[in-house]
Amino acid sequence: MSQLTTELSDLVDGLVRRSDADEPAGERRAMWVQARELGLHRVGIPEERGGAGGAFEDLLAIVEALGRNGVSLPVIETATADWVIGHSTELTDRTTTLALLEQPLDTRDGTATAELRAVPWARDSELLVVCAPGADPLVVDLRHPAVTVRPGENLAGEPRDEVVLDGVPLTSSAAPPDFEQVRARLALLWSAALAGAAHGAFRLTKTYVSERRQFGAPLLKIPAVAGNLALMRVELLQTDAALSLARTSGPTPFAAETARLTTAAAATVVATTAHQLHGAMGITEEYPLHAFTRRLWAWRDAVAAERQWAEDLGRRAAAIGEEETWTLVTPA
Repeated sequence: MSQLTTELSDLVDGLVRRSDADEPAGERRAMWVQARELGLHRVGIPEERGGAGGAFEDLLAIVEALGRNGVSLPVIETATADWVIGHSTELTDRTTTLALLEQPLDTRDGTATAELRAVPWARDSELLVVCAPGADPLVVDLRHPAVTVRPGENLAGEPRDEVVLDGVPLTSSAAPPDFEQVRARLALLWSAALAGAAHGAFRLTKTYVSERRQFGAPLLKIPAVAGNLALMRVELLQTDAALSLARTSGPTPFAAETARLTTAAAATVVATTAHQLHGAMGITEEYPLHAFTRRLWAWRDAVAAERQWAEDLGRRAAAIGEEETWTLVTPA
């Protein structure tokens, strides 16, 4: 991990400590303003394209730190949308978000009429980047009068809105990354966020079972409790290994599928075990465990479901063969 990566992670920790923790999930607006002023949403984009510079690894550290603190900010969507836009035009101060579609929009007359579901943070954004297989990314002006945004949210309380397009004019990106590149980048960012949230849940759980006493001793002294805590730790080690592989190879489809599958599986184990070890305390509104576990449940299926990643990775491994798969898993 580079010095810059460490500093960015510490910077996010500091922002969280100074923010208003009483704001509802998905509404830490003051913190988001500060993050934008610092250019955190444009880390990993070259400065000549209007970005903040730094490497993709640095952006991974930012979203991992947010997850570790149980905080929701639209960094992943905005950073990816800006990265796409920055390939063809100079970035502006307009807020952006991104949606992945399974099928391209019908844009034969230069406009689009469609209903896009679960668009992240649409109500708070001005531009929407739409990516679909076999098509160039499209940019939609969310402030256009022919666009309607209907609020919705996911399990973590984050905005996941319905965007209704009624003959909205579109702008095509002239020099875009392809769909697989965008998907891989998103997948790795969500993997980092999941890993962060899993670490946060583990840290809180370890503290609880170390301090909570029963029959004159900490809960951690009970073999079953210690064993389950160890199981959580094993899952975290696997997620860290998958992200380490991704940092070495970059946002490739193989690294994305491996990390996404590993972190999604870990999210299930960590969230379930954390609640079991907390007992009744783990379901109270006042206790912060839900800030992590609701995000683990919501984020594990971001971009695609765990089963889809498993199928994609299996097909890729079968296509390239055992030797090449081993080389990708164990890079020099």
